[in-house]
Amino acid sequence: MSGSAVDETRRGRRARQPSPPRWHVGGGATVLTAALFVVALPLLAAIVVLFGPGVGIDAEWLVLLVLFAAGDRVVAHLPTSRGAHTFTLREIPAVLGLALLEPAGYVVAYVLGAAATALLTRPPGSKLAFNIGLFLVEASAGVLLYHLLLGSGVPSEPRGWLAAIVTVVVTDLVSAMAVTAAIRVSESRATTFRWQKWVKTGLLAVLINTSVAILVLVLLDVRPMALLVLAFTTAVVLYGYRQYIVLVDGYARLQTLYRFVGSTGRAAELDDVMGSVLAEAGRLLRAERAELVMLGQDGAAGTIFRSCPRDGLSSSPLREAELASAWWATAATGTSVLMPSDARDAREARDADAPRDGIAVPLETEGYRGVFLVADRTFEKETFRVQDLQLFETLSAHAAVTLEKARLVDRLRRVAAEREHDALHDALTGLPNRRAFNEAVARTLSAGTGGAVLLMDLDDFKDVNDTLGHRAGDELLQVTGRRLRTMVVEDRGAQASGTVARLGGDEFAVLLPGVGPDEAVGRARELLESVTAPVPMQDITLTTTASIGVAPIPLDARDSDELLVHADVAMYAAKAAGTGVAPYVPEDTDAVHRRLALAGELPSAIEQRAFEVWCQPQVDARSGAVTGVEALLRWWHPSYGWVPPTEVVAIAERTGVLGRLTLAVLGESLRLRSEWARAGHELDISVNVTARDISDLSLPGSVGALLAATGTPPSALVLEITESGVMSDPERSMEVLAALHRLGVGVSVDDFGTGHSSLAYLERLPVNEVKIDQSFVKRLEVEATDSTVVRSIVLLAHDLRMRVVAEGVESDVARQRVQALGCELVQGFVIARPMPGDQVPGWVSGHPVDPLPG
Repeated sequence: MSGSAVDETRRGRRARQPSPPRWHVGGGATVLTAALFVVALPLLAAIVVLFGPGVGIDAEWLVLLVLFAAGDRVVAHLPTSRGAHTFTLREIPAVLGLALLEPAGYVVAYVLGAAATALLTRPPGSKLAFNIGLFLVEASAGVLLYHLLLGSGVPSEPRGWLAAIVTVVVTDLVSAMAVTAAIRVSESRATTFRWQKWVKTGLLAVLINTSVAILVLVLLDVRPMALLVLAFTTAVVLYGYRQYIVLVDGYARLQTLYRFVGSTGRAAELDDVMGSVLAEAGRLLRAERAELVMLGQDGAAGTIFRSCPRDGLSSSPLREAELASAWWATAATGTSVLMPSDARDAREARDADAPRDGIAVPLETEGYRGVFLVADRTFEKETFRVQDLQLFETLSAHAAVTLEKARLVDRLRRVAAEREHDALHDALTGLPNRRAFNEAVARTLSAGTGGAVLLMDLDDFKDVNDTLGHRAGDELLQVTGRRLRTMVVEDRGAQASGTVARLGGDEFAVLLPGVGPDEAVGRARELLESVTAPVPMQDITLTTTASIGVAPIPLDARDSDELLVHADVAMYAAKAAGTGVAPYVPEDTDAVHRRLALAGELPSAIEQRAFEVWCQPQVDARSGAVTGVEALLRWWHPSYGWVPPTEVVAIAERTGVLGRLTLAVLGESLRLRSEWARAGHELDISVNVTARDISDLSLPGSVGALLAATGTPPSALVLEITESGVMSDPERSMEVLAALHRLGVGVSVDDFGTGHSSLAYLERLPVNEVKIDQSFVKRLEVEATDSTVVRSIVLLAHDLRMRVVAEGVESDVARQRVQALGCELVQGFVIARPMPGDQVPGWVSGHPVDPLPG
């Protein structure tokens, strides 16, 4: 007498499972089946004792036997949002049998009819045994309870109505609980009987079917012909119900599409949109599985996306073999697939993991190509139909538009994020840029944690670009950036709160929040040691130097620009002092103002020849005759007075006008020399050039043009270079020096002896003379025996056929001693102090020849 709930459970109502419930033979199931037979036997004995064993097989019994079998097969489905309620008609023949058949005949007809229906599903023997035991309990308990409640009453009267209703409700409830227990022990699932659902669905079906059966009994007793009217009325109602269901189904599909559009359109992130599309498709089509298969460009591999209520969107790779055997493979070629549940046996023979039923449609957009599918209808007795396929194709078309829109939005978001990143980071090193650094400093100032700002500048970086090329310069900047980041951020562990930024060119800034002045200086020295470590590059090992200025963050600091100015002041103080690291001292700000003013005015001073060329004579060490002069740069500034040549050269290098300055000094020096020649003084003139100058391949051509313009013989010009200048780029320097040598210009190595590597190149260099550094000469004035270095330099130079100039000679004692050691020329205060160039002819004319004794 089980109603809808019992029937759903017994037949394996799908409850989010991939296949119908299986009946597993085990101890619990066997005990439960045995218990049913144990309960059924005394109930059957009671029937025989109370009512006799007579079955009474007649036409009425045979009709009810057929109705018992048919009633279990006729099922009505009422669709819901997540499944359907099943309504069987078994209560109608059950009530009629209780009223019209002998008790024993009722039990036999009930059990045979229900068993016949069960056999059609070909269940395993253990499950069939359980069902027969349950049928025996239902029928025997029901007949005893019915006749107990009916007593001497008439089935077609109210007492009979009540007896029928109570009997059917009780047996339906007992049956539902027994089936729930069977599922629990046979499938090892923690299944509990759901009272609320039984009351809302099973009890409603019981009352409706029982009421119909009572009405039939009344009509049979009062006016049998009225059954024709009931049959007609029932047919009309069923027809109207069917049309109503069609209308409701159409309306529901429109509502489904509307909800799908609204639900999937609210998500913005691509993953959220994909998860929403899958979740809504599964919910609206009442499917347990909703998947999106994204195919690769060749259509042979891709990714399967699934929506899980607990874990959200998940994905797994799709292998080519899986694609070939998938039930939805046809959809990958552009043809929709409708797979109803009636072909399940054939599919299971081919693929054990095949779903019970499913729909798959192709999904194509500008950015995607794949398959959209749903499978396993949540209610086993309801399968996908053509209407579902049409609805799903519509949903798929909207899903394609939604996914494409989400893809474009996601792409725009990534582009915006990349542009925001680019706006705050340096493209070459990947470090934060000036804007990002200023924002980091502003946050530190707002937090009030104090700290320090470090500004680092690579020394002679332009030389790397000029000699090794910009690619090498870029590589050096990248290495420097990585080293700084490693020291400040990565190696500090939990203390990593600093910021490293590239401000531009070869300038890097470091923010160290929460550190004191002394600690900041110590950290700066660590950074300097790391940055200046050798860098392997282009088959050479490049060693660079750097200068770091440290500016503590005061409590009244206003902004990042102010701190960077302070750090810049300290950096130039470190550069000038050669200490590598220097803290900011407020008094140094004047030096910054001076440097900025000189940098701004130097280009115009070069253009307008606002500088002067002074000269210091050189004489023959033995005869005292004047042989030449060294040209010296002098610049008088209206505000700062005489500006030291080293400062002028440093500013020229920083402002990019060093080449113009060198050619201007050369041009003025050669002009003066031509005037002296016209006055009868044929003198050599030496002009200092920097390391950057001798790495400039255009220098020989420029020198040749100036010589021609002034009518100066090339042999009268001597270009003074330094050892370190040659070593900054030996190959290119030798190429330039060789070209000058071919031109006839002399080359002198200035400050010789203070370098550390040029001796290996001295023999290869086209050098005419060397100038002994004045530090060695001054030691000769104090102690004559301290002459080892000078003697070695003189011997080496003479072996290489070079003349030797001793500069910085300030006394007759020093002059005598360098002459005794073999120096050919002498230069220093003992001869003359530097003088303006136009005074040289007069000084030469009045200079007495003062030979030293041989």
